[in-house]
Amino acid sequence: MFKRLISFLVLTGFYTSFGTSQPLVPALLIMGDSVVDAGNNNLRLTLVKANFPPYGRDFLAHTATGRFSNGKLAIDFTAENLGFTSYPVAYLSQDAANETNLLTGANFASGASGYHDGTSLLYVNNSLF
Repeated sequence: MFKRLISFLVLTGFYTSFGTSQPLVPALLIMGDSVVDAGNNNLRLTLVKANFPPYGRDFLAHTATGRFSNGKLAIDFTAENLGFTSYPVAYLSQDAANETNLLTGANFASGASGYHDGTSLLYVNNSLF
């Protein structure tokens, strides 16, 4: 799985290295768990959050955004390589309510989400279905 992700990122970087003024795709719609969560759990009543230090110390403005990472996520690098000027905004964040670029994509990922209903009960979160 990791080799496939690296291969995808390398190929994406290769195809975008020719320089285009517009993104290669019209929008990015991201769904998943904490690997790609950009802050959807920040305002939710859940035990699974990443909106506090040390998360985000290597990200823009050195603040925690809800990403389960110190810096950029793989999807942030993918957005850059596809030619987007901003990262896909977390759909449940306050930024999404004020954001006009939801037409270019949104991040629906939520940390600790899962396909099984038991996952949502364990971490007080929503299941994917």
